[in-house]
Amino acid sequence: MNYSPSEGKRLSELEEARGVLLSAFCRDGSVIAGFAWGAVSFPEELESNLRELVGKEVCCLRLDGKFHIREAK
Repeated sequence: MNYSPSEGKRLSELEEARGVLLSAFCRDGSVIAGFAWGAVSFPEELESNLRELVGKEVCCLRLDGKFHIREAK
């Protein structure tokens, strides 16, 4: 599924985005994380976390209304 890189998909509860993070940029109060398969929208306060992971395989999980982001090993 492809999503507009300027909008990004919003993760639902218990939904995960996984893949190599190609980009992370702010737009309209959100951070848009770009993957080869599409884009995901995150709260703006996660910008620094996401930018540090650009170029790496990442897992982003929404659980209990919070986002859990880590480098996949």
